[in-house]
Amino acid sequence: MWPTIDGLRMLRGAEAHLVRGSVGMMVDHLVEEYRDDSEAWHYGIHAFDMWDVDQRIWLVEQVTLALLTRRRPPPPAAIWEATIDAIFCETLDLIEIEITDPTLNIHDRSWRQSVIDAYAFQWGRPPDVEAHEQRLSVWRAVMASVADVILSAASYQKAEAFRDSDFGRLEQFLIERGLPSDFLDRIPPIRTVGQTQSSIDRVQRIVFA
Repeated sequence: MWPTIDGLRMLRGAEAHLVRGSVGMMVDHLVEEYRDDSEAWHYGIHAFDMWDVDQRIWLVEQVTLALLTRRRPPPPAAIWEATIDAIFCETLDLIEIEITDPTLNIHDRSWRQSVIDAYAFQWGRPPDVEAHEQRLSVWRAVMASVADVILSAASYQKAEAFRDSDFGRLEQFLIERGLPSDFLDRIPPIRTVGQTQSSIDRVQRIVFA
């Protein structure tokens, strides 16, 4: 379960379908990287991209469990918010690929339609966009609305900016948001090969069930 804008819950319906699909594609990239079959896929989110591949796999596993099962969420930390943001970036990357070359879409419905369905599930009405829309900026805005429901008030980017400029303001910000003092300091563990494979297997069981 995850503390969404609607309270602590696991994702459901079309929003869960969208996240499962995006996580599935994300894990495929990570597994290829882990096996030295491809370069790292960067999302432009430093708090996620900075870690080794085994650590990123673990982060995706922990967030997947929180979003898509009844497991209680981990204590608040920047690494979880950054990982969820990376999942949404994966969705946008897939939409961009789909727009650039529609023949690459192998799913029963487009990623754009999946985003529309997730939005409609959350807000009770479809967004003002058609599934054939080609402008990525439009999809970025729709995805932001979907992400706002799930991630709610993300704090990691603002907290990171305060740490770089005003540590006193950072302490105040964490207190105001009810966040622990180690919010920015939590780091993913170094994993063994066996542990990493277990994480991959667990995520795949959840998203491909």
